Amino acid sequence: MSVKAVEMTRKIRDRHYKETKDLSAEEQKALIKEKSERLQARYKATKDKSAPK
Repeated sequence: MSVKAVEMTRKIRDRHYKETKDLSAEEQKALIKEKSERLQARYKATKDKSAPK
């Protein structure tokens, strides 16, 4: 199995561009903050599930 890193990176960059091209700087900051908070919550939920009881 080979990983097509350049192709994968291009797709990610294109998706991010489409998501943010019409946003102001403040809207972009809010979007990044929202995504960060969701990721941190997901990480915490996963960490809590795997913690020994």
